[in-house]
Amino acid sequence: MKTTLKKLSCFLLALVMVMSIATTAFAKTAKTPVILVHGLGANPVYENVGTDSQAEIQNLGLGNIASTIFQNKAVVNEVVKMLDSQRKPNRKKLINGLAKVVTKDNVINCTKNGNVKKGQGVINYWTTPLSKHKSYWQNADVAESAIARQLCKTYGAKNVYCFNYDWRQDVCLTAKQLNQYIKLIKKQTGAKKVSVIGCSLGGAVLSAYIDAYAKQKDLKTAVFVNPAIGGVDVARAYALDLKISKKSVIAYLKCMETAFNGGELQSLFRAIGVVGDVRVGYLANNLSKFVNNKTTVKQIYMQVLKPWIGNIPSLWECIPYDSFNAATNKLSKMGFLDKKSGVYKKIKKYHGVQGRFNKNIKKIKKSGVQVAIFASYGTMGIPITSKVNNQTDALIDTKYASAGATVAKYGKKLKAKGKYVSGDKVINAKTCALPDNTWFLNGIQHMRFYYGSDATKLVANIACGKVKANVKAVKKKYKKGQFLKEVNRKLVNVK
Repeated sequence: MKTTLKKLSCFLLALVMVMSIATTAFAKTAKTPVILVHGLGANPVYENVGTDSQAEIQNLGLGNIASTIFQNKAVVNEVVKMLDSQRKPNRKKLINGLAKVVTKDNVINCTKNGNVKKGQGVINYWTTPLSKHKSYWQNADVAESAIARQLCKTYGAKNVYCFNYDWRQDVCLTAKQLNQYIKLIKKQTGAKKVSVIGCSLGGAVLSAYIDAYAKQKDLKTAVFVNPAIGGVDVARAYALDLKISKKSVIAYLKCMETAFNGGELQSLFRAIGVVGDVRVGYLANNLSKFVNNKTTVKQIYMQVLKPWIGNIPSLWECIPYDSFNAATNKLSKMGFLDKKSGVYKKIKKYHGVQGRFNKNIKKIKKSGVQVAIFASYGTMGIPITSKVNNQTDALIDTKYASAGATVAKYGKKLKAKGKYVSGDKVINAKTCALPDNTWFLNGIQHMRFYYGSDATKLVANIACGKVKANVKAVKKKYKKGQFLKEVNRKLVNVK
C-alpha cells in the first residue's frame, strides 16, 4: 500500500512538474495582444449612462442639429435666400436661429474646464478580447471596425482588443486611460508587451501615450493610421483663417467626383457640381461675405460655436502646432477662450506633446519598437480656410499625418528626385520623421479602410507582426513600395 502511494505521489509530482514546464513554454509563445484605438466619433458616447433615460449623443450633435434646422422656419428661410442671387439673407436672423438650434437639447459640449459632463461617457468599455464582442466587427465593412475585423481574421479575435473612450475629452487624459488599459490587458494575458494601432484621433492618443509612458517599454509595435498627430489645417478656423470662394467650392466638388471612395459617388458629386455652378456658387459668395465681416464672424463664434463645441478639448487639440499661438491668442481676445480655464491648460499641455512627436517616435524606434505610419493623399482640403490646396485624405493634411513629408499642392508636382520621391512627384518622404517607416496611400480617404482590401491587410499584417514595419521588408515580402494607389481595393505601386 505504501509502495503504491509512493508511486502515485511520484507520478503526481512529475505531472505537476511537466504541467509547469508546459505552462511556462506556452507563456513564452503566447501572442502579443493587439489593441485598436479608434478616432473621433467612431465610438458612441451617451448621456445619463446607466439609467433608464440613457441615450446616445449624436456625433458632434450633427444629426439632431440638422433635423432641428429643417424644423426652424427662420433658419431655412435665410439659407434659401443664400441660394438666390436676387435675395439678400438677414445675417442676424440666421445667426440667432442657428444659436437656438445648437443650444436646444445640446449635450455634447464639455464643461467650461473641458471636462465631460457628469453622467456622460461610453458604455462599451471592453476589457475582454473581441472574441467576446463579435457584433462590433463581424459584419464591419469599412473604417476602424473593419480594421478590427481584419485583425481578428489575421491574428485571432481572442488576441485583439478595442480601447473605447470618450473622444471629446483631453487627449492626454485619454492617453492616461490607455496606459491603465494596457496594464490591465498585460496582467490578464501575461504578455510582456502589446501592439497598438492608433486611428485618426487615436493616433494623437497613441502619440500622447508614447510621450508620457514610453519609458515603461510596454510597446512592441506602434501603428498610426491616418493619424491626427500634427493636427488638421481645417482647424485653422480656430485662428480665424476663414476663406470661402465659389472657385474653391466648385474645385472641391470636382475633386470629390473621382477621389471619394474611388469615384463610387461620381454621379452624385457631378450633379451637385452642375447645380453648384449656379446655386452653390451663390451660397459660396454669400458665405464669403459672412467670413469677411468681422462682426458677423464674432457673432457666429460666440453665439453658435462656443455653446455648441467651444469647450471640447479634442477639437482644440487638432489645431496644427504652428497655428496654436495664433488660434489661442485670437480667440482669447474675442472672448471665446479663457486662458485661465481648464480647457486652455489641457490644450496647452497637448501642444507640447505635438512638438515632441518627431523626437519621441525616433526614440522608441531606436529602442526596438516596430513603428509604422500610414498617410493618405489625393484629395484637396475642405474649402473653408486658406489651405484648401493642401493634399489631404479628405480631412487630415498629408504633411501632418506623415510627420513631416514634403507635399506638393493639389494639382501640382515637386521638382525633387530620389528614392523617397513618389512616382507621381507629389510626395517627398525624405523629410518625414521616419522616412523608412512611412507609407503613402493615394485614393484612400480618411479611414476608408475596407475589410479584405490590400491596404487593411497590410495594416493588420504589420500590427500582428507578420512582416517588419519598414518599407524594405514590406517591399520584399509583398512587392508593395512606399507609395501606393488603391484600385478596386487592390494596392498598386505609384509610377
